[in-house]
Amino acid sequence: MVKAVYYSPLAIRYSLPFYQSLFATRYSLLAIHHSPIVSRHLLSSRLAHLPTSRFADNSDSRVARYDFVSVTEPMKCAKVFACIMAIVSWLWGQVTSPVSFRCVFLSEGGTPLANVRVQADIIPAPPAQGYQSGTRGMTDGQGQFLVILPDRRPWWVVVGVEGAAFFVDASKPESLQPTIKCWLGAKPSLVCTVEGEASKAALFLRLRSSNWWVRLPQFKDNQLLLFNLPSGEHQLVLTPAHVVSYWNDALSLQPPLTVKVSEGETVFVNIKIPPTGSIVGRVIGSDAHSIPNAIVTLTKDDYGQTTVSSDPQGNFRFEGLPEGKYKLLVVAGDFEPTEHSISVKANETVEVTIALKPQQLGIVRGRVVSSDGKVPREGRIWVERILSPTMRQPANVLLWQPSDGKFETKLPPGTYLLVAQSGGRRVSKQIKVEVGQLTDVGDLVLPAPAVVEGIVKSKVPLVNTRVRVVALSGSDDPLQPQWGSIVVEMPVSPDGRFQIEVPTEPVAIVLLPFGMNKPIWKQVHAKAGQKVTVQFELPATGAIEGQVVRADTGQPVARALVYLQDETGMTVGQATTNRLGMYRFEPLLPGRYSLRCQAQGLAMGFKHNVTVAEGTRVPVDFVLTTGGTIIGRVKTKSGQTLRMYVMLNADTNFMASVMPDGRFRIDNITPGRHIVMLFRLGEQVGAKEVIVRSGETVEVVFEVP
Repeated sequence: MVKAVYYSPLAIRYSLPFYQSLFATRYSLLAIHHSPIVSRHLLSSRLAHLPTSRFADNSDSRVARYDFVSVTEPMKCAKVFACIMAIVSWLWGQVTSPVSFRCVFLSEGGTPLANVRVQADIIPAPPAQGYQSGTRGMTDGQGQFLVILPDRRPWWVVVGVEGAAFFVDASKPESLQPTIKCWLGAKPSLVCTVEGEASKAALFLRLRSSNWWVRLPQFKDNQLLLFNLPSGEHQLVLTPAHVVSYWNDALSLQPPLTVKVSEGETVFVNIKIPPTGSIVGRVIGSDAHSIPNAIVTLTKDDYGQTTVSSDPQGNFRFEGLPEGKYKLLVVAGDFEPTEHSISVKANETVEVTIALKPQQLGIVRGRVVSSDGKVPREGRIWVERILSPTMRQPANVLLWQPSDGKFETKLPPGTYLLVAQSGGRRVSKQIKVEVGQLTDVGDLVLPAPAVVEGIVKSKVPLVNTRVRVVALSGSDDPLQPQWGSIVVEMPVSPDGRFQIEVPTEPVAIVLLPFGMNKPIWKQVHAKAGQKVTVQFELPATGAIEGQVVRADTGQPVARALVYLQDETGMTVGQATTNRLGMYRFEPLLPGRYSLRCQAQGLAMGFKHNVTVAEGTRVPVDFVLTTGGTIIGRVKTKSGQTLRMYVMLNADTNFMASVMPDGRFRIDNITPGRHIVMLFRLGEQVGAKEVIVRSGETVEVVFEVP
């Protein structure tokens, strides 16, 4: 019997009976009927041309069986197998192929906006979690610009040109149109007009239910048009033009402004740019000579806001700064870092000259050669400062001259570890650096490497499994190696074999099975030229699967996100439910796991201490209720709420920052009794108990000194 089970988009498994009965007289294909990537219609259409005598639908609603007539000729079996593999390849391509679409920008008159600058910002569509990405470029002669999504997860895209931005809902990538019209003559959702010098300001947008701030295109004629915004409350904030990214404590010209957008209507917002000041400075050495390429960081309230480099004359400039107190942190090579406090007033320019003192350094010099006297063509020297017997700090990375192997650098006084590495050859030496002294390391001789041959035995296909070599020194943890301890990393072949060069010192051979949260490792200490064999055997894996349904209707929840965490709390997997609310995590190593489920407009669900044993499938279902909301305000005597945040039941999944006006909001809360905790600088300063009901909003007010 041939068994091909679609567990996930990663792989298709074939059981041992398949190999034993490839040319048997009867076979059948089992396919998971409700898998996110396969359906009865798809399989039946793809296999319609095969010699089929009947189709039987099993009573199990989750499994469909496709039976075929007896096949005795080996050639026919081979053809059917090739057909199955073609289907597998097609399905795999559907899952992994990137999703892209083209934006066609048209002027108000309908003509293409050719060769204009375009920016596209991509953020996770709530409740999805992930990262923000983006791209910049130019439209082609037809006004087209290609946007490529990172993967097939739900995304939101904000794409725009000077003076206009368009929202694109890519939360369902499979239904995304290949071409999207961006016409400046359409009715905008929001028209933002600024009074003042718009070139010195930037506008950021935070869409409803999103945690990400998106920097919008620059103003055109002091206006910015936003099209196709989803209905709901969004936030805008105006910042100085040099601010690249915004967060709650970032530099801004005004507090965030909340705007409510309704479908089919246009909202008009007017923002006045307040008076600002500037900082003009110069970086010099103790001899009054200019220092070029010095890194100058502007900080406010202990947060780094923006960074510039000094020009060849040592000059730098910050413009469009709101009135207040700032600090300048200046760093330059071979000089001691310096911090300088400064006050900025509206409509004034502050001039400052910052003098840096030469850093007290020592010189380190040496040469790298192989044991045969030749100079290695490739490699590097890791420099780590030894802080304690168990802690090292990265200091530098050096390259030697390929002609003679020589290297030289300057370092502050202290004890260092130099690790020269070229492929599997590696040598280390501890040195002490003193001020104004030359430390001659001499020759760092790379010994001939040893060779480790490995075999990985597994009951499941090895997909994207890798092996890593970590040098062991002192109390190094091979699963959490220090900087410079990783020697090499390479993939394991599908048959489970690998061969790798290792240095002649104690090393850990760490196996990193894809999709499994617990690496396995073995220690090896081989001599130069020696060949060592290691063997790994992966335990039988298990799986977690289940269904997500609504509590009020019992209907399945499609496109819900389920997160899998291991015993340490690290997220090791993420799945999206299909149209029947089904999800699955497989393969999983035996152990205890926790799961978290999120769906738009529903309360978050949790399952803890889920134990997976070898070869078992653990059912974990979620019944999600309509969530509640907590809104609140923090009142302080000083009116300052910087670095304040609230947390629900000490759970970081329900956490929100306090806005500058003291407001905060937490959505999708499970109905019941909860504790709202207020923190300032990591210290709890208040707590209140609330009762949250399904679909309702509870208000909380904190009054703190």
